[in-house]
Amino acid sequence: MSRRNNRFWILAAALFVANTLCQAADLVSEPRYADITTRGSVAIISQIGSNNQTRVDQGGTAQRLTQSQAGSRNEALISQSGVRNVTSAQQSGFGNGLDINQSGAYNQAGVVQQGVNNSASVVQSGSYNQAFVGQYGQSNQAAVSQSGFGGTVSVTQYGNNMTANVTQR
Repeated sequence: MSRRNNRFWILAAALFVANTLCQAADLVSEPRYADITTRGSVAIISQIGSNNQTRVDQGGTAQRLTQSQAGSRNEALISQSGVRNVTSAQQSGFGNGLDINQSGAYNQAGVVQQGVNNSASVVQSGSYNQAFVGQYGQSNQAAVSQSGFGGTVSVTQYGNNMTANVTQR
């Protein structure tokens, strides 16, 4: 296993632990949604706070999504299609936004945003692309776009009013 792949799985594990810690104790599962699967795809979503919104569209086979939001007015729009794409996303604070759009196969994206009005967008097509965006502070903005085969991106921003834009083809 490559070092890049190990780093991503360490990030995914950290996001999963953070997601687990952020779950509300009063959440109740709804029986009407039990045992609904779409060709092996899974979406785990947890939200704490007020006016948080998440929209997930998954198509294809064996998609994995773990997403958590804490705070208020956080928005997430996550779309995955293809085969075995993985997304782990965590947002905490106020007014954070997130767009992830993956296609192809075996794409992996992990995003962590903490603060106020962080914004992120990750678009990956093709196969075996990996991306990580970590933003801390306020009004950080990042956009990652990859296409083709096997691109890797890592963006980390600490502070206020920053911008990052990465495009690989």
